[in-house]
Parts: sequence; structure tokens; C-alpha cells
Amino acid sequence: MSFIKNFKIALIAVSVFFCGGLVLAESPNYTVDSSNYMQYADKLSEGQIKAFETYSNFRIDVFPSTEECPLPSHAVSEKNATMVNGNEGLADFELGTMPFPNPTEAQHYIWNHRMTGPYVQSVHRTLTAYIVKNDGSFSVGQGDNYIEFPGAKDSPIKGLVDDNIHALYMVKNESPARIAGTLTMLHDFIDAAVQERKSWQYSPATRRVRRAPSVNYDTFLDASGGLATIDSYNMFTGAQDRFNWNIVGERVLLIPHGNTAMANATADMITSHRNFPNPDLVRYEEKNVVIIEASLKEGSRHIFPKHLMYITQDPMGQIMIRDQYDGQGTLLKHQYATRAVDASGGCRINAEITLDFPTRGYVMNNVLGSGHDDLEVTYNTTNMGINFYSPDGLRRFAR
Repeated sequence: MSFIKNFKIALIAVSVFFCGGLVLAESPNYTVDSSNYMQYADKLSEGQIKAFETYSNFRIDVFPSTEECPLPSHAVSEKNATMVNGNEGLADFELGTMPFPNPTEAQHYIWNHRMTGPYVQSVHRTLTAYIVKNDGSFSVGQGDNYIEFPGAKDSPIKGLVDDNIHALYMVKNESPARIAGTLTMLHDFIDAAVQERKSWQYSPATRRVRRAPSVNYDTFLDASGGLATIDSYNMFTGAQDRFNWNIVGERVLLIPHGNTAMANATADMITSHRNFPNPDLVRYEEKNVVIIEASLKEGSRHIFPKHLMYITQDPMGQIMIRDQYDGQGTLLKHQYATRAVDASGGCRINAEITLDFPTRGYVMNNVLGSGHDDLEVTYNTTNMGINFYSPDGLRRFAR
């Protein structure tokens, strides 16, 4: 490891110790742990309660409320869109804006969360994932990741591709060694009833590009070690048609917010606790949420037939907690996101954590920040163009 990298890690450690982003620079209002969690049960999701019951040292530090997540001015809309094609598509809607500024139905909240991507034109980042086993050992996966949202305001490729394309996605895997050099490309569509997500993969062993099998619904992500499904990427993505969606209610919940410390932390800091990330790095606040239940439709299949999603009622309207159940109603996974206001002007999720109760392991996907890689996340400035997101572009990027 280079002197510069060592110096950077030491500098981050010192800054987290003295400043801790927001975590250690201030004192929590109160702390919830396994000794007192039932006193706060009305502010906890079922997954959080199970985490306290499963892990004696699980902890939530609750801090004073800070700024709400702002909605970028160009994303503001005046009226609700219309759901079409069995609620799989949107009409009367301008891409790059919030589809339902006044949500009244369960899927309105899901759409608002899903369509935050095109608030920016493009993203270039190192995609980092931590897979942590129940013995505390972990592996790190990283990839060079480009995303473009053709429908975003001022996107240079707006109108040059299918209007139904939500995102163009490319990643070149750099680690772990077993997948280094493999590439994946996705064309993600808004209306899955019109067109399902398309994917291609490049293998350095064969030097061939091939269409990948279905990457929808409950397909497990390679980068998650089999602990997270494709539709839990970014807390929820993809088609909604296999579920019935209902509003369960509204209440105050403890959710992660203002998590700059997670972005600045190193792998050793994050994984210093077994079974869940270091609680010193996760800053919680009391926030108003709406609770949405997704229950499997008769005749459909999904490895998790029931989900409870907790969505903030701030301007961004993001899914911050998602609890997943099997067919017998047993809670198997507790997923939560950390977020902070960033250079894009809104609140961006900088880590998605999935606690897997059966294995007692966990995975962190979409981990962003200076503690994880030297590459700074950039928004709106790295536009690769439509030819990059083609099979030929995939081959060229593989070289």
C-alpha cells in the first residue's frame, strides 16, 4: 500500500475520531439498545426490533434533527402523473421531475423513490460492496461504474434513445479476484410492462459478450454474496407487478440520516463489529415516515412474498428501511440505508445494508465515499454517450 494511501487512511481515522462526520462531534439525544428497545418500540421497524433481539450489542444512537433532504428545484412538479399499464408505467409526466408531488396511493410513494435517479444526468463512481460473514471475516468488491439517465434535465442524450429507458448502466469489476475483469451492462426501463430490463455480460475468460439471463425481481446480486436481490438495489428498483401495494399507516421512525461518517470510514472501521456495521458510524434521527406493504399477488412468485417499506415524508421521499419476510411470515432480512446531502444537491444514499438473520452475516452495497476509494463520485460531468452503452461499447470498455 502506498504512503499516500496509508496517510489518507490515517487522516480519515483521525477526522472520524475527532469529528466523526456528525456522529462523534455531537452527543445523541438518547441511545436504544437491547436493554431498553421496548421503550421505543413504537419508533422501530420490525426488523430493527429483531436486530435488538438477535444481537445483544446492536445499538441505535438518536441525534437531534438536522436539515431535511431538499428536492432539486428542477425536479419540482406541480401535479401528479398518471399510472398506466397496470401501474407499471407513467403518463402525463416529465422525466427528471417527481412524478407524484401529492401522493395518495401506495405506489405513488414507490414511484417517487424510484424516479430520483434522473434528478441528475449521470454518475461516475467506484461501486463498493462489503460482504461480511458471521465470524467477522469480510471481502470487498469494487467496480468502475457509469450510469446515465437519458430523461434528466439537460441530458446530452435526451431524445436520442428510447423514451422508456430509465437508466443506462455499466460496471467493470475490479475485485474480488474471481470476478475481476468481468463487465455488466444494463438498460433499465421505466415501464416494465412494455420492456423488461435488458442486460449483457462480458467474460475475460471467453472474451465474449452475451445477453445475460433475467435480472429482475428476486435474482440475487453477485456483488452481495447471495444476500441481496436485484429488486432491493437502491432499496427498491424494477417492476412492481408481482405485488399488491397498500399503505399501512404513518408514524415517527428512527432512520439513518446525515451519515457523512459512513462515507469517510475505512473498511476496518465499518467491519469492527460482527453481524452489522459499526453503530458508531450510523447516525439516526426521528423522521416522519409512511409505511408501505408489498404482498405477493396470487399466482406470482418471489422468494420474499412480503415486504414492509418505510419511506420518508421529506421532500425526497426515499425508502430508508425495508423488512423482508418469507412465505410463513418469518422476518428474514432487515435492510436500511444511510444517506447524506451531497454534491448533487439532494440526499443520496451512500450505503445500503442488508442484515441476514438466518446466516447472521450482512452485506453493504452501493457504499460511496472517500474512505472506500480515491475516486470522487461525480454527477452530471461524465457523460459517456449512447454508443458506450452498447455491446460494442462493452467490448471496448473491457480492453
